[in-house]
Parts: sequence; C-alpha cells; structure tokens
Amino acid sequence: METKKSVVSSFDVDHLTLKEGLYLRSVYTINDELAVHSWDMRFRAPMDHSPLGSGEVHTIEHLMAYHLRLDPVIGKSIVSFCPMGCKTGFYLSTMNNVEAEDIRRALAEVYKNVFPLKSKEDIVGLTEVQCGNPGLYSIASTNSAMAQYMRALYTPEEAAEAGIASIYNV
Repeated sequence: METKKSVVSSFDVDHLTLKEGLYLRSVYTINDELAVHSWDMRFRAPMDHSPLGSGEVHTIEHLMAYHLRLDPVIGKSIVSFCPMGCKTGFYLSTMNNVEAEDIRRALAEVYKNVFPLKSKEDIVGLTEVQCGNPGLYSIASTNSAMAQYMRALYTPEEAAEAGIASIYNV
C-alpha cells in the first residue's frame, strides 16, 4: 500500500526511527513573507519509551511557555509552545531567524534557573484564574523528565560548560 504525503508535517516523519532531541520539523511561509519554524522537542523516542504523563506534560507546558518567552534571543520570536498529542514531546513554533543552538541554549538557561522544581509554587500560571486544571501537575517526575531531555541535548562536557552539569546527577 502506498503512503500518501500528508498536509500535517508530523505525519510525514518516520516515527520508528525518530530519537529524542530537537529537530526543525518544518517551515511555513505566511503571506509569502513571514517564515514560521516548527520545532520538534522530542522528549521520548516514539515506541521506545512510555509517554510523558499528563502531569509532566502540563507542568512542562506551563514552565516552557512562560520562561522561554523571557529569553533575550528567542523570546520575542516564539509563536507557540504546545504538547504533542502522543505525549512524547512538544512543538515550539518560532518566527524570524531562530536556530537550533539558540533554542538549546535557552533551554539550558531555563533548566539552570527553574529546575529542580521543589513545589507547586515553582510552576508559573497554576492558579484557578490562570489555568483550566491547576491540580494537574507533577514535581518529581517533571524534574526527571526535564533532566532526561537535557541529557539528550547535552553531553556531560557541554552540560558542565552550560552550568547544568546536575542533569547527569539526577
């Protein structure tokens, strides 16, 4: 049976060979002038690992959607940050000239400044006014999931240089 090319870029990726990491998924052009880059932040390799839990997905979504926008290099270029339905990672959409290394560096800064989480109070926007389900969060497993993802992006030497060597001690 022949596989059709999809209008959904994530359906055109071979999920049997996809690994953890950061990938430029696609570039969409709007009105022939604005390029929107869709980044795949793959926390878990499809089919190889259990998916992220709902509490982890929700916690990471709140933290990254907020803290990445504060980054001086990529913050103003962020269009959206949202979870993948398969719970193996997140999509980050950016405009302008954002490079993978800019995102990787910004993630290291967020990790350095936010993790490890100690309590619910460390999670931005987790109130009844700001969130539709403020009781859905996870502290310990989110700390573990973030450290695991950062290990996929950084070697021990690079992590030490970026100030996040602790990802290898979790």
